Amino acid sequence: MVYVFIALGAIILLGLVIGLARRPKAQAAQQAHVDAVRSTAVGFGWQIDQVALGDLYRRLPQLGSVLGNDESGVRVTAQLSGQWRGVPICAAQISYATEGMATRTWHTATLLLVKRPFAGPEIMVGPQQRWSWIDTKIGYPPFDERFHVYAPNEQAAREVLTPALAGHLVADARMADRVLFFGGAEVATLFPGPLTQQQVLTALGDLLVEVVQRMGVR
Repeated sequence: MVYVFIALGAIILLGLVIGLARRPKAQAAQQAHVDAVRSTAVGFGWQIDQVALGDLYRRLPQLGSVLGNDESGVRVTAQLSGQWRGVPICAAQISYATEGMATRTWHTATLLLVKRPFAGPEIMVGPQQRWSWIDTKIGYPPFDERFHVYAPNEQAAREVLTPALAGHLVADARMADRVLFFGGAEVATLFPGPLTQQQVLTALGDLLVEVVQRMGVR
């Protein structure tokens, strides 16, 4: 019995030693990320934003289905805001969990949001063949073949996806495997990983601005 207690004590002590050894590395990694976020803010002329985004599941249609997470919610771990080509923009780094058979896996992604030019139906546009629910058609074959649309009905989908916008999305290489969320107040998209990926921010920021510019064009 004594040997059992000694063995247990050794295991606990080993765990403490490992934990203490890892702590400086974890702190260094966290500080490096904070520095990278600040550098990104400076590079884009944005500011670190602490205004709560609220319930993203309510703001962005089908966000939970796209993330594969309907229970644990989304945690915003870093957030920047400012202007991009004259349009208000927010970049939010999020953490979310997906459930396996007996495990929970946490993921990091970045959500980009730009202000919608006017109110309208809430829809979601994504790659075709990715989801099993009913696909709403807009009557433009090149678009319908390439994209899946979640919308209340065809009229709502066509109201958002004007011919000018639908034609632009079909021809845009940045839409490969891209999901667009048309919420009540903003248009948003996601990309995997932290918000410090400046080239991706630039490309997708441009994409969202071009989308809102074409939303009112018939």
